[in-house]
Amino acid sequence: MKLLVIDKTAVLNSSHERYERIASHPEVELCVFSPTSWHEHMRQVRAERTHHPAYRIELGRTFWNGSYSRCFYLTGLKKCIRDFRPDVIQLLEEPWSLFAGQAVNYARKFTPDCRLLFYTWENIYREGTYCSKIDFIHRRVEESVFEFASSGICATETAAEVLSRKGFFKPTPVIPYGIPSRFIAAEEEIHRRQARPLSEPPRIGYIGRLLEMKGIETLIRALTKVEGELILLGSGEAEKDLRALSADLGLEPRMTWISAVPPEEVIDHLKSLDVLVLPSRTTVTWAEQLGRVMLEAMGCGVPVIGSSSGSIPEVIGDSGLIFEEGNENTLAEKLRSLFEDVNLRRGLIQSGWEKVRDRYTWRSFADDL
Repeated sequence: MKLLVIDKTAVLNSSHERYERIASHPEVELCVFSPTSWHEHMRQVRAERTHHPAYRIELGRTFWNGSYSRCFYLTGLKKCIRDFRPDVIQLLEEPWSLFAGQAVNYARKFTPDCRLLFYTWENIYREGTYCSKIDFIHRRVEESVFEFASSGICATETAAEVLSRKGFFKPTPVIPYGIPSRFIAAEEEIHRRQARPLSEPPRIGYIGRLLEMKGIETLIRALTKVEGELILLGSGEAEKDLRALSADLGLEPRMTWISAVPPEEVIDHLKSLDVLVLPSRTTVTWAEQLGRVMLEAMGCGVPVIGSSSGSIPEVIGDSGLIFEEGNENTLAEKLRSLFEDVNLRRGLIQSGWEKVRDRYTWRSFADDL
């Protein structure tokens, strides 16, 4: 079977862990297509891997690089589909994206009998709107993709429900994204973390973009009600306002600000925390779609607390604590519970690690795909 995967995040070397697993299946001849560069993890990344002994890697130049709603391929994709003639095309793109529209157009022309599968994170149903000034184009693209596609793979159950509401009634299996194996701690390390006392003061962390919708204001306000040091790792347009808020509340001595770091350095910061908080807040057009940093924390043996936004409760389940989004009082209560109840803390470390190890690795993603 000739499988073509179209994936903008394949510019990252870490993404190829899943493709190495797919290529290990003897019946699969794999080709991975990605941009020559992409804006990922708050930085512009040139393709970190351009060849692999087990599968083909093809690259194409893009226009509007980094824009999820407007970006499309200028070169490479047409030639790749024409020459490779895949039996299956796996689009790791939303069905309304211009990337998806291009893939369907070329597939219809050069390999009309192939099976095409797209991947979706969308967990808010927006009738006829796509958060873009070119809604009419995205609507036409999505209609074309829905007609041609054999299946729509969903990151969460909520994403599958949204597809159904949109009128897509073909198979919609839920196959969640994975995380790199370096974030899955050895069992001995988990036992050491369970036996380790809390830091003094406890280290509370947030890792990600500093944006209003990420709910960091709620986390800062909760800090006034609990003991602890807050570490914010990331950059974003809300940083100035968040710094002003922390100063107004007299919290600056208890806060550490760290600018965005390369992906390979995140793990060391994660492991230094006693708890990771993802306090996202739902907007009219967005709700948290997965919260990958939660999975990375759980895999490292760090307990997590998440808001009720979007797919956070589905991802965390009973392996973390949930608070009402935007409510600093309930967040503070969850933090105190975690700090004061050693059995709760140890249990969450164990169940979180087991959940990620069994369900959210690139190995399981590749095998399910």
